[in-house]
Amino acid sequence: MIDREPLTTSRIGAHLVLACAALLTLFPLFWMVTTAFTPNDLILSRAVRFWPEQPTLDNFRIAFARHPVGLWLWNAFVVSSLVTLGKLAISLPAAFAFARMEFRGRDAMFWLVVATLTFPSVIGIVPTFIAVVKIGWFDTLAGVVVPSIAYVGFYIFFLRQNFRSLPAEMFEAAELDGAGPLRQLVQIALPNIRPAIAAVSVLSFLGAWNIYFWSLLVLESPEKKTITIGIKVFSDVEASNQLWGPLMATALLGVLPILALFLVAQRSMLEALAPGSGSKG
Repeated sequence: MIDREPLTTSRIGAHLVLACAALLTLFPLFWMVTTAFTPNDLILSRAVRFWPEQPTLDNFRIAFARHPVGLWLWNAFVVSSLVTLGKLAISLPAAFAFARMEFRGRDAMFWLVVATLTFPSVIGIVPTFIAVVKIGWFDTLAGVVVPSIAYVGFYIFFLRQNFRSLPAEMFEAAELDGAGPLRQLVQIALPNIRPAIAAVSVLSFLGAWNIYFWSLLVLESPEKKTITIGIKVFSDVEASNQLWGPLMATALLGVLPILALFLVAQRSMLEALAPGSGSKG
C-alpha cells in the first residue's frame, strides 16, 4: 500500500491554482479547435458556444484549396527532421568525447562550447544570411537547415552530463575487451541514455518546427515555406476575406504533430529532465 499525504487546505489550494493555470493555458488551444470546426460564416455571427452546433470539415478543405498547406507541413517536417538528425550527429559524439575521452584542451574546449549559450543568436543572423546567399542556398530548405544545426551548445552540455552519470566501470571493462571509443559510444553509452536522447530529439524537433524569423528571411517562394511562415502568409493574404475558420484549421494542423510527438515521448522526457532521475538502461 502507498501512503498518501492528507489533503490539507494548502494542498487543496495549490491544486486549485494549478488547475486554473492549466485551464488558462489550454483554453486558447481549445478555442482554436472549436473555431477550426465551426462554419466560417457562423464564427463571428453566433453566440459564444464552447462547441459548434454544426461541426464541419469545410475549413480544412478551403485552407488546402487556397494555399499549399500540405507543402508547408511537409517542408516543416523535413526541416525539423534534418535539423534534429544533424544536431544528434554532432552533439552525441562530441558530448561523449567531452565526458569519457582524455585529450589535450578538453575542458577548455567544452567550456568554449558552453560559452556559446551566452551569445544571442541574433548576432549571427547578418553574417549567416550573407553566407547563405553567396553559397546559393537562398530560398532553399538547406539554407534553413544547415545554419540551424550549428546551435548545439545546450545539447552537448546536456548529453555530456548524462554520459558522465554512467558508471566508469562499464567503459573500463569494454576497453579491456578491445572496444574502441566508437564501439563504446554505440553499444554501451547510447542504450543507457535513451531517455536523454529522446528529450533532446523532441526539444530539437520542436525548436526547428517553430523556426520563424530565420525561415522568414531565407524562404521566399510560397511552396518553400514552412507551416509557421505559412500561417502568417495565410493571415496576411486572407485578412480582407475574414477566413478565420480556415486559418484556425491551418493553425491546428501545425500544432497537432508537435502534440503527438510530445504525447509519444513525454515519459522519456520527464525521466530525463526530472531532477536526480539519472539514466536507466
